[in-house]
Amino acid sequence: MTRASKHTDPKNRQRRQLLATGGLAVASTLVSTRGADASQSAPPTGNPVPGIEFVYEAIVLLEASTPVGETPFGRRNRIPIIGGEFAGPDIKGKVLPGGMDWQLIRPDRFTVIEADYMMQTDDGALIHVYNKGVVGMASGGEFYARSAPWFEAPNGPHVWLNQAVFVGTLGPVPERPEPAVRIRVFKVT
Repeated sequence: MTRASKHTDPKNRQRRQLLATGGLAVASTLVSTRGADASQSAPPTGNPVPGIEFVYEAIVLLEASTPVGETPFGRRNRIPIIGGEFAGPDIKGKVLPGGMDWQLIRPDRFTVIEADYMMQTDDGALIHVYNKGVVGMASGGEFYARSAPWFEAPNGPHVWLNQAVFVGTLGPVPERPEPAVRIRVFKVT
């Protein structure tokens, strides 16, 4: 079948119309949930460049690292999360003890972090955090420490954490005597 006949074939034309209608129905549903304001009713056009918006800074307290040993993927460490606090313009609270950071030191000397823990906001909401990232010296000799936190917040005032993508920076906390990490979280806009 030639390209021209694909476009004139009634079955293909119906299929394209169904696909287009389905896509418009999804877009229409998304638009109708945004409200009656005309400035918010049109779906985005083009390919906008994402920005970032500061959400909070956390100081996460840690116990000493427990080496697990060498694996086929690198050297594994286990670091218990024992508490901490976080604060930002729209959210504040504490990091609950009982979480864990599983680190994998790869052969390229970058460390993969996988932290899984709970935070409790000042209004009592419990938020599950899963934060995965990489830490190490980049090829240009610069220190690189970035993560992608993922949140599971209950319905209510913090549900917005479930509705966006976030990125984070990781760094030391020299002003604290105990082991700790500073995590700054940003919403990708």
